[in-house]
Parts: sequence; C-alpha cells; structure tokens
Amino acid sequence: MIRNIFLLVLSALCAWSCTALDDAIVQGPATEPQPADAPHSLRITVAPKPAFAEAAINMPDGIPLPQTRTVQTEEGTKWEEGDLVWLYVEFTDTDNQIHYHYSALKYTGTTWRYLTETEANSFELKPDLNGVTFNRTLIYGQADGSTQYVKASIRAFYAGNSKPDANGLITIPAPDSGSSVPVMEIFRSIPGDLSQPLTLDFTYLCSRLRIPADYGVQMENYRYYASCDLTGGGLNIKTVATPLDLPATAAPRDIFLLPVANGQGTPATITLTRSGGATWIFTPRPGIGTATSATDYFGQSYTLPDLAPGGVTPGEM
Repeated sequence: MIRNIFLLVLSALCAWSCTALDDAIVQGPATEPQPADAPHSLRITVAPKPAFAEAAINMPDGIPLPQTRTVQTEEGTKWEEGDLVWLYVEFTDTDNQIHYHYSALKYTGTTWRYLTETEANSFELKPDLNGVTFNRTLIYGQADGSTQYVKASIRAFYAGNSKPDANGLITIPAPDSGSSVPVMEIFRSIPGDLSQPLTLDFTYLCSRLRIPADYGVQMENYRYYASCDLTGGGLNIKTVATPLDLPATAAPRDIFLLPVANGQGTPATITLTRSGGATWIFTPRPGIGTATSATDYFGQSYTLPDLAPGGVTPGEM
C-alpha cells in the first residue's frame, strides 16, 4: 500500500514538472494542447482592475453635502469571467526591423491566459490584417535561434467584449446604448530580456457617472471611445454633435464618459432631471494643474445624489 501511494505521488510530481512551465506561461485549460512554442512566448499577466476614485461634491458655497449620497461599491471594479484584453505589439529584431502583431488575453474567473485555438477560431481572427500578424501566443524567439526579438512595445486595451470585424475594428457601445464600457489602456516598452514576466497595469480613459434611479441625464455635447483598431493599436474618439438625452430608469446605472470641455478647458455641465420635474446641474471638477483644466475627469467616479433643484460643483478629493 505504501509503495502504491509513493508511486502515485511520484507520478503526480512528474506530471506537474512536465506541464507547470507551460501552464504558468500560457495558462490554457487542461483539455487544450499547449503550443509547442509556449516556453518562448511573452509571459503576461494582468493586474487587478483599477477602482475609480470617488470625487467629493461640494455645494457652490463650499459647504460639503450631507453624507446621504450613495457610497461607491465594488460593482464594476473587478474583472469578470470572459473579459478580454487585446494586445498590439511592435517587436524589434536584431536588425532594428519592426514586426507588428496582435493577440488577446482572456480572464477565466481566476487568471488570465492567451486564447485557445477554439476561442481564436470563434472570433474569426485573421492571420494577417493590413500587415499585422495574429499570434495566439506572442513569440519572442524560437528554440532554434530564429526570430529573436530584442525589444517589444505593447499597447493593451480593454474595450468591452465585442468581436472585431473583418478589418480588426472593435465597436465600443455608446453611452446611450445601455451597455456603456469603461475603456482602459496601457502602453509598455520592454527592452532587454523578454523572457521575464510582464504585468499590465491598466488606467481608465474615462470617468464613471453614477446616476440615481428615476433620473434622466442631459448633456449639450459629449465624447466617448467609439472603436478600437487592432491593426494600428489605436482607440478612436467620437465627438457627438447632438445632445445626450438619457431617459430615467427604475434602477441606478453607470455611464462612462470622456472629459468634455470648451475652448478654455472648462468642463461641460451635466443636467439631471427627476421624474416629476426636479432638475439640478452638475459640473465635473476642474483639474488641479490649472483652474480650467478637465484633465482630472479621467478615472473619477461621480456618484450623483438625490437633491432638490439647484447646482453643485465637485470640490477637492
């Protein structure tokens, strides 16, 4: 009996030693064969999803609001199973030539990994998009010494879970679609040893507006990220000429917007109208660099309270 247990443990250790390296790099499911080039792929992990910074709201006379507004919850601040991060990579070889690649990582609920062959096929990802090569795993060098890259520049995006079209364009839902997306991005340049683990720390390119139940939202002008181009590693901003007019709903909801400012950088106002007629105006906080900058609108959460008619202006954090 003791001998059988010893053999069982030994077998398990052998199996782990043969698969642990590939699993740690590619993190594919046990039923999916690991790529033969897994030991030569970039080892990428994704940092925890960042939280929005709750912005304090003061009345125009500088007196803080009573602490009756909704406290920010963890809703929307954690990665969810099925989330996708798209990667656009520029590899530089020993001859200083640049090679363009794109790939994706998927969150399984506990960890991030490259796409499986089945998942990549389901997205209908083309092996070549305008000179940009799709690789299920991003290879920095082959075992035989070929395709040795010495540097990599990575742009990574979270733009929702939409499928790219035939030209590699991912459409991002508009704020009035009911599926507003908190767009995130990171740029990293990795000189030197590409075999070392790489962590991607994302930052928001938008701010969250938490709207109470029974309130509609109106804005004279607004902007949002409308698409992500996998062939150029870029996000496309859409500036909307028509006003935003969201009707009231029975439940609180979030929308994600970009800073909207006039020629002097003053943030545009947002009007909330409650069912029944109560209306008040909210102005995003100017930035800390200059009195008229809208820069600090990024990454902030504005939890809009239920107030009597009037106007409020966010104060310092």
